[in-house]
Amino acid sequence: MKINFPPGRHTQSAGLGRREHGVTLVEMMVALVVGLILLAGIVQLFASNKRAYRLQEGANVLNENARFALAQIQYDLRMADHWGGVEASDITLLSGLDSVTGNCAGTAAAIVATGLYGFDGTTASPLACIPATDYVSNSDILVVRYADAIRKASGKLATNDFYLRSAIGRRAMIFQGKTKASLPSDLVSATQTQTDAYAESPDAANYPFHAVIYFLRPCASQDRGTAGVCDATDDTIPTLARLTLRGTSLVEEDVIAGVEQMQLSYGVDLNADFVPDIYRRATDITTNNEWAKVVDVKLSLLIRNAERDTSYTDTTTYQLFGGVNGAPVSYSVPTNAQQFRRKVYNAAVQVRNMTRG
Repeated sequence: MKINFPPGRHTQSAGLGRREHGVTLVEMMVALVVGLILLAGIVQLFASNKRAYRLQEGANVLNENARFALAQIQYDLRMADHWGGVEASDITLLSGLDSVTGNCAGTAAAIVATGLYGFDGTTASPLACIPATDYVSNSDILVVRYADAIRKASGKLATNDFYLRSAIGRRAMIFQGKTKASLPSDLVSATQTQTDAYAESPDAANYPFHAVIYFLRPCASQDRGTAGVCDATDDTIPTLARLTLRGTSLVEEDVIAGVEQMQLSYGVDLNADFVPDIYRRATDITTNNEWAKVVDVKLSLLIRNAERDTSYTDTTTYQLFGGVNGAPVSYSVPTNAQQFRRKVYNAAVQVRNMTRG
């Protein structure tokens, strides 16, 4: 059946239909502007989340680094002054030992039977073996020496490594693997002769000798300029490093990057009850000749995040261990490093081998 529309009705409906199709230029521009605004918000949200993630990741790394650094130092401090069952005063050096490359001098020398020693921070490096360019001003230095807890079979001694031959309750001697046959007869088992002094002995055991020096270096990488030292072309990330005795050399090793300051305070036992009676800085202990009385060490590490936070300014004055008679040391953040977040980590470590009766 054919439907007849009133005149003009069909034309009007068709015209209305045509006007409802498509968008105008103004509508398109409005949509583009709204879309760009939404896109900008999404991009900003992602950027903000990424920045927050990087800062949080940096904080997690900071905590992990702090645990690792403290664990390394604590282990060495707990082993300090271990000499295989003899006192440090009963240790001598076998004559004819090789010199140590890169060795420090005097009280910081590697082959010395002193379990613990320290240096207060100064403007320049207090040790010739640590160049001024490789030293963070006013940071403390820790020197630790000990004999390993694990005995070493005489037939497996490395030629150039240093060892301690200890006869429990009598005396001990520091020697090298290649000089083991020259050890005196009183450091050989009564059932052995001098010719087989290198053999195993039930009452005269060998222990690897360790010497470690902890210090702060002003850069993480030493490879961009002059190799082996921090210079103007290297980064400016302060790093906890150490000199470790390897064979006949003191070898520099990185521990962790981001350690901005290190301070130590030493607990001195004045009445021989193996409990610290006063805490002193290294200079005062040296002056009073009290290193043999140190039974506890308090350590402060100020560690900063690797990520710079441009929205943050750290003007805190941090209080660290290491002042006169147990008082704190104040540390203010340098202006050029105030956009790093940082945290102080403190630890107290008993020097177990100095508390034995």
